[in-house]
Amino acid sequence: MDEQLQQFLDTQPPNPAYVSDVAWNIVGRNQPFRAWFPWAVRDGNLMRWILLDPEARDRLVNWREDWARPALGQIRYALSQYPKNEALRRLERDVLAGPWDMREMWGRREVYEHPERDVRRLRLPYHAGREVPVRTIDLAPARSARLRVVVFMEGRGGASTK
Repeated sequence: MDEQLQQFLDTQPPNPAYVSDVAWNIVGRNQPFRAWFPWAVRDGNLMRWILLDPEARDRLVNWREDWARPALGQIRYALSQYPKNEALRRLERDVLAGPWDMREMWGRREVYEHPERDVRRLRLPYHAGREVPVRTIDLAPARSARLRVVVFMEGRGGASTK
C-alpha cells in the first residue's frame, strides 16, 4: 500500500479505517482500527476473523444473520469477479474447512455484493462490551479496483437495512 493511502487512513480518526485486497487481507489500517480490532495486528484477514475466529461470534451481534451470511455472500460475489484469484480460492477452502455451519450457510448459494448501507452492531472490548451500531463507507481507489478502503462510522439504529 502506498504512503498517500495510509495518509488518508490516518486522517479518518476517530473512525476506524482499513484497506484490504480482494481477498480481505488487510494491507493498511489506522490507529482506531487497531484499537477496535486488535486481532487485525496478528491476523490480517477480515473474513477469516469474522467466519473462523470464535471470538467474532461473541463480538459481532447477530453474528449469523448480520455478519456471517453476508460475509459468505461477499466471498461468493468476489469469486465471481476474480475466479482465478488464488488468495480468494484459499479463503474459500479455509472457510469450508472450518466449523460445520460455514458449509451449511455456503450451501445456500447467497450472493451479497456490498454491505455499505447496513447498520450492524458490535460488542467490542474497546467499547467496554457495550453494543455499538456501525455503518461503513466503502471506497475503491481509482488506481486499483482490487483494493477497498473501509471506514467504520458509529451508526444509528439497531437493525440492518439490507
